[in-house]
Amino acid sequence: MSSRRTIDVGRSKLSVTLSLFLFFGCAAFAGVGATVAFIDPTRPRLFGFTAMTVAIAVAIATVKTWEKALPGIFAFGALNALIMVCQGHALNSPEVPVARPLGLLLLAGMIAASGLTAYANDQILRLVERVSAIGVFLCCAALFSGFDYQSLFMTAGFVCATFPAIRHWLHLRRKRVEVPGNRG
Repeated sequence: MSSRRTIDVGRSKLSVTLSLFLFFGCAAFAGVGATVAFIDPTRPRLFGFTAMTVAIAVAIATVKTWEKALPGIFAFGALNALIMVCQGHALNSPEVPVARPLGLLLLAGMIAASGLTAYANDQILRLVERVSAIGVFLCCAALFSGFDYQSLFMTAGFVCATFPAIRHWLHLRRKRVEVPGNRG
């Protein structure tokens, strides 16, 4: 019996590792494709559009595989934000100062996004959860691109992470109103 448990744990670790590689590989490929398609004039734009489209298509087709890894990805983001708050500069770039309030805001956002995506993982993967995960993926892919709107992309990713919780809250509210004799 213990050997079966060891095999299941091994498969679980391999599955998590593969889902992380799949998520970040597709996001990086899509981000670089967007950079080539929209910013870099030295490379063929068709190559950029093709790379971006293929990466996004693979990510959409495999969302069920990698969406379980999103809470961990955001937890690592929270760890990075904590390091930035403690050191006072951007990770791996000591010459780029980061204000402590901004670092604390990033830390709070990453912790909240980790909790929200963990909550979404407990739900059945419906359209709202799928759109939420794809939105987070697209925002992460945009962070890999050459566009200079990182704070906008991070905010949009956090907003996408809230969709399942909002849907669930609206569903519970609607159920409460529909109960006979309840005036709401």
